[in-house]
Amino acid sequence: PYEPQLTHRVAMQFSGGYPINPSYDWVPASGSTSGILQKDVAATETCNTCHNPLAMHGGGRQAVELCVTCHNPGTIEPNSGENMDLAVLVHRIHSGSQLPSVQAGDPFVIWGYRDSKHDYSDIVYPQDTNNCAKCHTGSATALDPIVAPVITRNGDNWHEVPTMAACGSCHDDLDFALHEGGQTDNSGCLSCHSASGIAGSVRDAHSNKALVETARVSVKILAVTNTSPGSSPTVQFSVTDPGNGDAPYDIVNDPKWTSGRLGLAVAWDTTDFTNTGISADSKPFYQTTNALTAATANGDGTYTLVSETVIPDGSQHPFRAATGSGMAIFEGRLSVDGERVPFTMDPFFFPITDSSAKPRRQVVSMDNCNACHGALAFHGGLRTNTEAGCQGCHNPRVATDAGESIDMKRMIHGIHAAAVRENALVIRGGPFDTEVVQFPGELSDCRTCHVGNTFQLPIPAGVLAVTTEMGADLADPADDLMITPQAAACTACHDDSLAKSHMEQNGADFTATEASIEAGVSTETCEVCHGAGRTADVLSVHGLN
Repeated sequence: PYEPQLTHRVAMQFSGGYPINPSYDWVPASGSTSGILQKDVAATETCNTCHNPLAMHGGGRQAVELCVTCHNPGTIEPNSGENMDLAVLVHRIHSGSQLPSVQAGDPFVIWGYRDSKHDYSDIVYPQDTNNCAKCHTGSATALDPIVAPVITRNGDNWHEVPTMAACGSCHDDLDFALHEGGQTDNSGCLSCHSASGIAGSVRDAHSNKALVETARVSVKILAVTNTSPGSSPTVQFSVTDPGNGDAPYDIVNDPKWTSGRLGLAVAWDTTDFTNTGISADSKPFYQTTNALTAATANGDGTYTLVSETVIPDGSQHPFRAATGSGMAIFEGRLSVDGERVPFTMDPFFFPITDSSAKPRRQVVSMDNCNACHGALAFHGGLRTNTEAGCQGCHNPRVATDAGESIDMKRMIHGIHAAAVRENALVIRGGPFDTEVVQFPGELSDCRTCHVGNTFQLPIPAGVLAVTTEMGADLADPADDLMITPQAAACTACHDDSLAKSHMEQNGADFTATEASIEAGVSTETCEVCHGAGRTADVLSVHGLN
C-alpha cells in the first residue's frame, strides 16, 4: 500500500555522456525534504577510492543512492536465489573467495543481464575483511586505524545495528534458525553482540588488533654517520610508544620486541637503487643488521647501531664504488599477544659522495596504495607502508631465477594488470592471473597509484634498465640481460608480441646490456610520440585528458 507518511526517493540515470545519478528524498504527506528519516550507510566517494569510479550495468549507474533503490531487501535473483539487497550483495562480492560456502565448494554465482554468468568465487579482497570501517564509517569509528574517507549518518550501523541479513552475508555458514536457540528476527542480536553481551561487541570482534597496536609504535632514524665509501654506516635511532607519551621501548628486554624483529637495511644510490657491491657473490637484496642484538643503548632512550653493510669503495668484487646518496630504513614487527604488529617509518637519506643527501624520487604514494590495501604489509608484516623502503630491495638489478624482474616499476604493473596481460606474471611459483588479482578500478588510470604526472614521458634521467637475466655473476650486472627502462614499465601491462615489436622498432631492447646502453646502442625514442603534448601522449592514450 501507498504510505505517504514515509520517506520516498526518486532517482534517475543519465547516460550516453558523463553519467549522472541525481536523487531526491521527500515525505509526500508533508512535502518535507529535510529533518526526515533517511538511511546513509556508505558513500559513493568511499567506493571510488578503489573502484575509480564505481560504474555498473554498462557504466551508467554510479551512485549508491541509486543502487539501493533497486538493490533493496525485497530483491532476489531468480536463477540463483541470491539476495540482491545491497547490504548483502556487496558484502558477499567483497568476501568472495573467503566465504565459508565458497571454501566448502559451493561457488558464489549470480546470473545477470541476458542470463550472463557472474562468478565471484575468486574475488580476493585487497585488505583484511575485518576492516568494516573502510567502507562505512560513522562518528564512533572515525578514529579507527582504517576508515572511510566520508563519514556517513549511519556509518556505524555495522556494529550498532547488527542484522541477520548483513552479518549472514559474510558468515554464510550460520543457520540463524539454530543460532543460540533460534533467531527469527534481528531483535535479539544486541543481547549477545554488544559490549555487555556474552559475545562482545561487533566492533571489537571486527577490530584489527595488529593495526591498533601499530599506532603505538614509532621508529625514527635520528642521524646516520660514517657514510663515505668503505665505511659502515652508524645509525642513531629511537623506538617509542606514542600512546604513552613517546616513552622509549626497551628493545632488548621488552617481550613485544624480543619475540619480534627489528633490522636495519641500507641501500644505494637514490637516483635508482641497485645495491651493487652489497655482496661479492649474491643478488643485491637488502642485507639487514639485527638491531635487537647489536644496538647499544645511549642512556637517553635512543640507540646506536653500526650497520654490517659496508658502503663499497670498489676495492672488492665487483669492484664498483657506491656514489651519490643512500637510504637507511628499519624493517620489522612486534609480537603482541601472538599478533604480528607491523610498524611504519620514514626512510632516512644520507650522502655517500653527494655534498648533501638526495632523496629517491617519489613516483607513487603509499596513501594511494592504502586506499585499497588498507595497510600494505608484505614478507610476514616486516615491510610496511613505505614505498622507498620497498624500492630499495625491489630494485632494477634483481631478477628471479626464472628470468623475471622484480623491480617495483615492472612487478607492480604486472601484478595489477592481470586482466589485460597476455601472459600472467609468475613470481615465486604462483601466477598473478585473474583468479588471484582483480583490479577494482580503471586500469588505464595511472593516477590511481602515481603521484601527479610521474607516469608521463620522458622518464627522469638516471632511471635504469631492469635486469631479467642476472648471468653467472650475481653481484656484477656487467653480464646481465636487461630491458630498457621505458619498455620495462610499459610491457609489464602491454606484454603481447605486437606491443613488444612496436617498442623494438622505436629503440626498445629486451636483451640489452650495460655496455650497449652506455654506448648508446640501446636507446629508446618513445617520447617522440608518447611524450607530454605529443600526438600519442600517455595521458591521451590512457584516456586521462
